[in-house]
Amino acid sequence: MEQILKNDDVVKMLNAIKETNELYSQNNEKHIKNFAKNQNPICTLIMCCDSRAHTTSFTYHPENNFFIVRNIGNQYILNQGCVEYGVRVLGTPLLIFLGHTACGAVNAALDDYSDLHSSIIREIDHLALSVKKAEINPNCSHEEKWRDAVINNVNQQVGLALKDFSDLRNNKTLAVLGMVLDIDNSLKHGHGKISLVNLNGETDLQKLADNEFIRQFF
Repeated sequence: MEQILKNDDVVKMLNAIKETNELYSQNNEKHIKNFAKNQNPICTLIMCCDSRAHTTSFTYHPENNFFIVRNIGNQYILNQGCVEYGVRVLGTPLLIFLGHTACGAVNAALDDYSDLHSSIIREIDHLALSVKKAEINPNCSHEEKWRDAVINNVNQQVGLALKDFSDLRNNKTLAVLGMVLDIDNSLKHGHGKISLVNLNGETDLQKLADNEFIRQFF
């Protein structure tokens, strides 16, 4: 058989996929049968597609718990139909936007990205508005600007979703949360720590910290 790629890393990856899937199938048959006919997730989750950001940072069992939408910069508008499906059709009571520090898409949106491929430019154009560069302290370091832009973007995505799902918010059948996975520890809570930055539009960190419900989890 003709060799598809001469790359040892690819061979290792494909072997890992095969071995891991065999174990998963063998060890989880009963679990999988529970949701084989229907899905009943609790959360619609919008994540960045960055290879460093995965559900392994917060759950051991994503199956049938998270309806996951991924794109560069965890943007609402790029996959609006998918989000609508999770929230309105599947009826998830939680909608979470999970950004992450050291996000390459956000970093690109802070700079000139005109030399990128046109399809990438179209997706970053939305981010360029969401990061709200004009509101970031121009005197802070690039790392601090990058961190703040990540948070601004998450808040912007939450805000857009709140407008579209105001009816569900008004009858209290949906909560919209904004979170940040701290990959580079720029939030100073620890590498890989998730922080809540937005709850239904509230971004005041002290108010979030004082919220009795939220204190149970963050």
